[in-house]
Amino acid sequence: APPVAASRTMLDALVPAADALRAALDAGSAPRTALEAAVDAAAAGAEATKTMVANAGRAAYVPQARQHGVPDPGAMAVAEWLRALQAVICDPMSGK
Repeated sequence: APPVAASRTMLDALVPAADALRAALDAGSAPRTALEAAVDAAAAGAEATKTMVANAGRAAYVPQARQHGVPDPGAMAVAEWLRALQAVICDPMSGK
């Protein structure tokens, strides 16, 4: 079965980010505000992986004792990618 949120994978950042983006846009928020909500949700989702048990992805091969208290690297990467995207979109000069 494909991984789902709460599996300690990058989906734990992607799913909340997508949900927050959609909810903010549906509520009439400006795109930049919606992107900010998505970035915040991704960061929160990535942080939440610190206490999750890996059920899928590469982390499933790492002993649980070594994972506890450490966020999933894939989820953290997603949060960073979205932060970088936000920086470029909201401040195009930041990428130069």
